[in-house]
Amino acid sequence: MPVSHPAADFLPLPHLPFHVLLALADGEPRHGWAVIKRIDEMTEGGTCPSTGSLYLAMGRLEDRGLLERVDPPAEEQDTRRKFYRLTALGGRVLDAESRRLGALVDVARASRLLRPER
Repeated sequence: MPVSHPAADFLPLPHLPFHVLLALADGEPRHGWAVIKRIDEMTEGGTCPSTGSLYLAMGRLEDRGLLERVDPPAEEQDTRRKFYRLTALGGRVLDAESRRLGALVDVARASRLLRPER
């Protein structure tokens, strides 16, 4: 029987793994290059990981059970590409980390370190 880990055991998430989980949060399986492009889009160019750092992060996330490899979509022609998707645990960790970061932003706002955007 697999061991169940509470999402809090994985927190705080480093910057890149958090972005990888976010890039897969819509449920669409993606290969590494598509994850890089999605991160670049989500951050409006603010974060664009190298392929080496991305695959290292994705391998670690897979080892920890937050991502899983899946079969490529039927229309995919390149058999060398490996597709990944978020696991249920990965979704819970992403939710917990998002809440944790949101609480930090709330503290910064309450301390008047952040002003509301106009």
